[in-house]
Amino acid sequence: MPKLNEYRTPSPKAITLMRITSVIVTALFLVVPAVCAAIFARDYLGRAGWILVGAAALFSILYTLIAPPIRFKRYRYMIAEDRIEIIEGLFFIRRTIIPIDRIYQIDVRKGPLDNAVGVEKVMVTTAGSSAAFRFLEPEVADEIALYINKTVLGKIQSKMKGDAQDV
Repeated sequence: MPKLNEYRTPSPKAITLMRITSVIVTALFLVVPAVCAAIFARDYLGRAGWILVGAAALFSILYTLIAPPIRFKRYRYMIAEDRIEIIEGLFFIRRTIIPIDRIYQIDVRKGPLDNAVGVEKVMVTTAGSSAAFRFLEPEVADEIALYINKTVLGKIQSKMKGDAQDV
């Protein structure tokens, strides 16, 4: 059973996954376009094109070194008796609160990068949105999913008993 009413941190493996993700994102959206611009527009850009490539590569390296520890430090989640809270972000901090009695689906997932690092995520879905407990050890992910499922079923059963007594 997960600790209730207490913020928990992700697995230490999360920093590795965050670094891999940072490299992929900055390479795809920053370095590759800069290299393409430098090659295809070399007549117009000249040396400025290669300076652009160097700046993009430098930014990519700095982002990969600085952003993951900050994201890791800010990432927290809490499971309470009546709600789930997830706090995350780099520049903008997002706090997601989901009432337990609104949850209708729980998924435990792991993608190829999660699998390579050895972490999983628990996706919690309500009628209006979804949230994810990310960067969890597999045992912790299973524990959280089973606890939330048991809690939701308990609330449904107690509500059904209350409705039956009203009749």
